[in-house]
Amino acid sequence: MTERILRRRKCLTHIRRTLHTTLSADGFQLPEEDHFKETHNRNPFKERKSVSEKPIIPHRSFPSSVKADPVGMERVPKTDSGHQFKKHPGCMKSKKLIEIPKILENSLNVIFKDSGCNTLESDGLKLYNYLKARKLPESRTSLISKARQLESQVTSNLSKEQKTKIEELLAQPELTAEEEKELKNTEEDILHKIKMNLHKITYHYEPLPYDEDFALRYSYSRMIPNYCVLTTCLSEIKKRDPAFEPESVLNMGSGIGSAVWATHSLWPDTVRQYYCVDDAPEMNKMAMQILKEGNVNRLNMVIPNVYFRDKLPSQRSGQFSIVICAYTLMDFPHRKSRLQLISELWDRTKDYFVLVDVGTRCGFELIQEVRHRLLKISEQTDQVNIFAPCPNIPRCPMLNLSEKPVPCNFEVQCPQWKGQSQDRIAERYSYIIFKKGELASDATNNWPRIVFKDVIQKRPKDYAICTLCCPDGSLGRYDISKRRNGRELYRMACESQWGDLLPVKLEENDELHFNSDSEESTENNTGTKLS
Repeated sequence: MTERILRRRKCLTHIRRTLHTTLSADGFQLPEEDHFKETHNRNPFKERKSVSEKPIIPHRSFPSSVKADPVGMERVPKTDSGHQFKKHPGCMKSKKLIEIPKILENSLNVIFKDSGCNTLESDGLKLYNYLKARKLPESRTSLISKARQLESQVTSNLSKEQKTKIEELLAQPELTAEEEKELKNTEEDILHKIKMNLHKITYHYEPLPYDEDFALRYSYSRMIPNYCVLTTCLSEIKKRDPAFEPESVLNMGSGIGSAVWATHSLWPDTVRQYYCVDDAPEMNKMAMQILKEGNVNRLNMVIPNVYFRDKLPSQRSGQFSIVICAYTLMDFPHRKSRLQLISELWDRTKDYFVLVDVGTRCGFELIQEVRHRLLKISEQTDQVNIFAPCPNIPRCPMLNLSEKPVPCNFEVQCPQWKGQSQDRIAERYSYIIFKKGELASDATNNWPRIVFKDVIQKRPKDYAICTLCCPDGSLGRYDISKRRNGRELYRMACESQWGDLLPVKLEENDELHFNSDSEESTENNTGTKLS
């Protein structure tokens, strides 16, 4: 009996090894290993979590000693009727639709009209949804893990006759040529089923076709969302560092030039050079056509000093005030090439380095990969500082909520083209902004940020509930009471939204109490389930 079990285990081990060596030979690509351990866990065969096992955010209350930051209160606008808390200094996200420049809107309308494409709206929507659901290739470890799970499923689904026959063959000390052929055919059948099922459940990465048709559809579906997201991210630099006046901008993966328009809308007079890098000629051609108001024969562009190249400038060309890399990292399927790109862009950064990607789990993992890489550099030098959105340097608290990372994303309301069913669309994105050198001396550097959702107001009880990412690296669902924490902090919390900073200074000796009487808390009064 023991010999039979050992022979069976040996057979299954041989199947695994054969599967591992034949995946690539049969046309199934095995990507490189992913060494970023913090965000790597993609086993879809684990048992589904019950409701009680959902990620839980600790539910706490601010003690009575926590009040509104006096520095923040001094910067709240005042009128004859009192403070205007809607404009408190922690407001980083616009409460209104971001206004699209008329020149940009007219240029796009001319291009779309001249294209003569009658299916542009439907094609643009398909591309929008495809880009939002795009992922990186799965790692070798993930594929092997899936294959092993499939192996157990396939072998358990064998009929009783097949299992009995295999056991009889394995129990024999010696096999005839016909029996060896039968056992080999069974092994190949199991391998074939594993590979077929693995092919069905695996995401198949494909590079984007940056041709003329793609550039047109991309302009229709992504120009306005990209502009709104980048304007929101860059406006935080202008609000929190008003003395900063960029002179040059490097845009890696410039695409159709949305970063140029966003930067120009905030600093129209200071930027003297826009260096746009994209190796797709049709995307550069579309970006120039938009800057020429749709007329390709026009000599000058509405925004001067914009240069398009297919390669990064040499380091001898100097550094740039702002380096922007938006929605580009997904085009680099291999981790080594992504990290090499990040190192080259950081070397060319003089002040701010801005990275933006989709607000999905995959986009968040890309942002965390860059964060992890640059913070490794900061161990050797103190030149790397996180400006936004993280108010802290330690490990991202989102990674501690569950085995799979919960994406830290934000939302901006984008206007839609006239004639569409909705006048606006909610665009979610993940981003991070690094500052080379010391951060500008400002009270906002120590304020917690509101994440996940907007603030919930409980008006009859005069308290507000918001999820905060705090400077000490903690994440919590906090109750802010008008009676306990003061009217000023309560009003600023009520006027804040997802992505804003809350003007409160948390001291190290402030003990944050777990909430035991909130209707939002769980049965054991330790947290709130994340929906």
